[in-house]
Amino acid sequence: MLHGNWLSKSRQAGELLSRGQYERSIEIYSEVAKAFPRLPEAHNNLGVALRASGEINQAIKSYQRAVKLDPNYMIARNNLTRALWQIEKIEEALNNYIFMLKKSDLDSQVVSEAVYNISQIRFNKSSATARNLLLLLFSFKNVDYQRLAFPAIKLIEIAGRFEKILEFEKKNNYENTRYTKSIADTLRDQLLINVLTWTIIPSVSFETWAVVARRELMFALNRGEAIPIDSETLWALTLQFQITEFVQGMTSSELGLATKYRDRGDLDKIKSLAIVAMYIPLHEIEPDVDFWDNIYKNFDTPKSLRLSIEREIFNREKEKSIEEDIVSLTPVENTISEAVKNQYEHNPYPRWLSVEISKSRGSFKKKIQHEVKNLRPSNLDLENPDILIAGCGTGRHALSTANRYFGSKVMAIDLSRASLAFAMRQAEVYEQTNLNFYQADILKLEGLKERFDVIEVSGVLHHMEQPLKGWKILRNLLKPSGLMRVGLYSKLAREKWSNLKSLTPKTVSNSGLEDLIRQSRIKIIQKVRTSQDQSLFDTADFYSVSGCRDFLFHENEVQLTIEELKSWLTLLNLRFLGFVNLSETTKCNFSQKFGKQANLLDLNQWEKYEDQFPNTFVTMYQFWCQDMS
Repeated sequence: MLHGNWLSKSRQAGELLSRGQYERSIEIYSEVAKAFPRLPEAHNNLGVALRASGEINQAIKSYQRAVKLDPNYMIARNNLTRALWQIEKIEEALNNYIFMLKKSDLDSQVVSEAVYNISQIRFNKSSATARNLLLLLFSFKNVDYQRLAFPAIKLIEIAGRFEKILEFEKKNNYENTRYTKSIADTLRDQLLINVLTWTIIPSVSFETWAVVARRELMFALNRGEAIPIDSETLWALTLQFQITEFVQGMTSSELGLATKYRDRGDLDKIKSLAIVAMYIPLHEIEPDVDFWDNIYKNFDTPKSLRLSIEREIFNREKEKSIEEDIVSLTPVENTISEAVKNQYEHNPYPRWLSVEISKSRGSFKKKIQHEVKNLRPSNLDLENPDILIAGCGTGRHALSTANRYFGSKVMAIDLSRASLAFAMRQAEVYEQTNLNFYQADILKLEGLKERFDVIEVSGVLHHMEQPLKGWKILRNLLKPSGLMRVGLYSKLAREKWSNLKSLTPKTVSNSGLEDLIRQSRIKIIQKVRTSQDQSLFDTADFYSVSGCRDFLFHENEVQLTIEELKSWLTLLNLRFLGFVNLSETTKCNFSQKFGKQANLLDLNQWEKYEDQFPNTFVTMYQFWCQDMS
């Protein structure tokens, strides 16, 4: 009887809460919690109502009571973690994530939230808790490890891992210096090994250290010295140079030594091979696949060397085979389209190593209704949507989208066959069957018969000769009331990098351009180090050849203002549904700036906001919009 009364009262309070009647909802939940003080659900529900009303500290107390009564009550613990994060009690929140992530019945949403939240932290002091959480997240499969790279490397830097060699480097002539032991000491860190193996490391300090370490290892090899680093760890460092496509600067003497050791065929020693492979791709060291296959099958071969062979030899061979069978929907005839296509044929972007894959797939309808509050009712089939990813590149986003939404059918197109081959190989690895890839130019899609419930085009239109023309063609492929998610470069946000960007010389070869990028990066690092704004160094794209080419050396780039964005939306008869991926800080600042008049759907307000906070859309304007016809 009492149990039934509790449920009835809780349902009543929940209905009031959903209608925004916070005070009355809190009163009823408080009555229930007082009547059933040993019931964890009662305290959790009260906490939900208190947090919704803005009483965050009182909400935390209620969640804590619920968790104290039942430490394994994951709903309450997750609510507590979110609330603690909101008031920046970071250490407590991180400890709660560790507790939840160690449970056998782990919710993949908790993993996703933990990855997102820790990726937002800008550490300025050490945190053993954060370090433990990062190590735990690296132990899970189907996590986007790249998002962990920035917080991980900052903690490693704070611990002083790179300081000894960098300070020593400033004071000594490197050719008369011996510090391979210091390199070995630095590498004795599992978190560093994880980021070396699975991410592009966004850190100038690390890159500077890595260049010194690679150089000293090569000179030590040439002096005939023993390398005091185990082969497994040494190959983890080699993996980083390969992941970044050898973007780091190197001297001619170093490259000459690497070439000498390659050409004399002294490659039977695993450590010697690792050091040579820090300068030269495996397929250029030895093009014979059987050579690598024999090493791969050797029982004593380190795991990190096997991983290198998989990525650099086997995967490349697989992609060559896939590329031959890619179906082409349209020709590529536009001059700019052809130039962009050629860029990505040589430098597919991004060369990703991991992606978030969820065990619990949801519906697109549920997701979009949660994310977009002013969605117009329609006859769209958002439970089983037809989705077009226009300009999918190497397929990470397309794969994630196809995986995330149960019942969806995803078509992904791109100009570059090399990028598509990379994407298709990864789709095979993850056994994603509701995803199909095609080569096509957006400018030639007018004749496409298919119509889509959802079209996503992010980071693509602004590389076209006429972005508005491309957007219009895609918009016409929408079903009535269809949805579009669009990503476009902000002129204001990217203005600070305008003096760093370089036009691609028309006469330079692809290999020549890669050398130009390496040389230019050295000058850029020196220039930015003396400036106030060093946000460039937080951008992972700066730390690989293909990423840097896409970021600062692209064949074509168009930037927009919010004023132009408003005009284009009007011309295309599309209704703005809101920006996505806004940080909590941005939402809070926006609310404070406009007070009671704050409206996240008002582009006029966003225009004023961006003038004050020009870094808001430093990646892109990313937003949802809907067909109004």
